[in-house]
Amino acid sequence: MSCKSIFARTIVIVLLLVTAFTHNGCDRPSSIRPSSVAAEEEGHQHEHVVLTAEAERLAGIKVARLGSQSIVPELLVPAEVVLNPRAFYRLTTRVSGRVEELLVYEGDRVRKGQVVARLFSLPYLESLTELRLAADRLARLEKINSPDQEAARAVVVSARDKLRILGLTDQDLDRLARPERGMTLYDVTSPADGQVVSTAVFPGDSLETGAALMEIASYERLWVEGRVQEKDLGLLTIGQAAVIRSSAYPGLEFQGQVTFISPALDTSSRTLKVRVETANPSGRLKPGMYVDLALKLSEQRVLAVPEEAVVEVNGQKTVFVPEGPGIYRPQTIQTGSPVGGWLPVVSGLNPGDDYVAAGAFMLKAELLKHTLGEGGHRHD
Repeated sequence: MSCKSIFARTIVIVLLLVTAFTHNGCDRPSSIRPSSVAAEEEGHQHEHVVLTAEAERLAGIKVARLGSQSIVPELLVPAEVVLNPRAFYRLTTRVSGRVEELLVYEGDRVRKGQVVARLFSLPYLESLTELRLAADRLARLEKINSPDQEAARAVVVSARDKLRILGLTDQDLDRLARPERGMTLYDVTSPADGQVVSTAVFPGDSLETGAALMEIASYERLWVEGRVQEKDLGLLTIGQAAVIRSSAYPGLEFQGQVTFISPALDTSSRTLKVRVETANPSGRLKPGMYVDLALKLSEQRVLAVPEEAVVEVNGQKTVFVPEGPGIYRPQTIQTGSPVGGWLPVVSGLNPGDDYVAAGAFMLKAELLKHTLGEGGHRHD
């Protein structure tokens, strides 16, 4: 046999071996690949969890039928808690003088009318002395029924008006007008209930009229300001109910109402400022906190499942569908944003379909145990 013939036969044999090897190599994975891998590629449509009746009872399995639910959708807006300026006071002195006593400091709670500082003030003492002299003269003229009573009474009224400008009430003036009261300090009082935010003076400081003493704020009612996207402006109304949630207090909600919608759009961010006022009696909300603002929209009826019925499997939202006694199949679904413990169903389930409403977490655990045991593939 010639060398050329031998070489040709060798080439044919090599080609046949390569073809056979390639054919066998392609067929083997499809014939022996684990069923869990096949199910993973098909979106878990062929995996099942099988439980005994006792296991179902221990897992708390409850099956429900998909139907429409009345829910109130929410428009979620990032927001920040800010001070309510209607309950914020920058306390200044109405007279010049020297700080003799500072009775409260940062963090102290105060009541309306409480004395927070006392000043020694010559202008105040001069006005007070004028009132006392005028009041004493009027009293003497009234005793003798003098015709100068009316003129003396006008002087008293003028003296009282000067002190009233300094913040004194009629009760204060009646008390201070008596000569036996002697020398006195000027009392600075809190304009409202609240808490001292900061103080700007120390005892012994000399002050001019209008000098800042301290800042007092009430945290009982706060503002929450958020930015709403331009496309959602039609969903806003004054008086609209709102809920404030903070990651600092999981599960806790603060109720409020929309009190202001900005008339102008921010052209750089294409958003509009919306303000919600909320009660804060416990003081949990703090100015400067970032919170989630949920604006309540009109009530709707939509297909929805409880939040606890949905678990995440292989990165997809999944419910379990009963397929027989103790047999449950994972079903991938698409949902909307959670509302009041419910998840609107966008796709994956049809009206009237049965699903596991309680116990889905245990079914997921069984599914993972099964797939990890067989093929070592995680689906969570």
